[in-house]
Amino acid sequence: MRILVVEDDPDLGPFLVRALEEASHAADRARTLEEARGRLKERPYDLVSLDVTLPDGSGLDLLREIRAAGHSFPVLVLTSRGEVRQKVEGLDRGADDYLLKPFALDEYLSRVRALLRRGGARPDPILRLGGITCDEAAHRVTVSGREVALTPKEFSLLAMFLRSPGVAISRSQAVNSVWKWSFDGYSNVVDVHVSALRRKLRGSGVRFRAVPGVGYLVEEETAATAGGGDE
Repeated sequence: MRILVVEDDPDLGPFLVRALEEASHAADRARTLEEARGRLKERPYDLVSLDVTLPDGSGLDLLREIRAAGHSFPVLVLTSRGEVRQKVEGLDRGADDYLLKPFALDEYLSRVRALLRRGGARPDPILRLGGITCDEAAHRVTVSGREVALTPKEFSLLAMFLRSPGVAISRSQAVNSVWKWSFDGYSNVVDVHVSALRRKLRGSGVRFRAVPGVGYLVEEETAATAGGGDE
């Protein structure tokens, strides 16, 4: 199961990620609301562990956005404030469970297990755009029915773009999500992999378009762009 930990505490955040990974989950961390929104656009999650107090606002605002977008995955809200009003507000906005800080790790993991058993409707693992079909569960990509062999990093990069067609994704976002290291501004690893994807997905009716100063986006080709090649 993949879990997003939205927690700015420099000690607690990495600790929870490590504990979840040791419990055989895949875990990503976001330190701010903005970073969490980016993570949620990049990939589907089975559960979100959400701190209420974040540097750029309230986690309850993100919770409201999650439910307004139609996401039904469980959300475990963490807070150091124990007032009944805060609990009621969180539950009213769509929280599935509430845990007050400080808490025992065993209790946290128990709450996570319980929420994952209850579950929610996971987004469709089949991503489609133009002639491309990307099956995230089977780790398989086809172009108009023809299977295309991609490396693990190429597959992860393609899936990230297909989850947000028409949305510009920065090189920094791509490096953080796919390679799990910080982008230093000098690496061309994203450009190299995009070039490989362009070659392997030729004839799919989909193009990677360069966005100057940002990165790339994927979009379906039109009659006006089909003959112009990728930028």
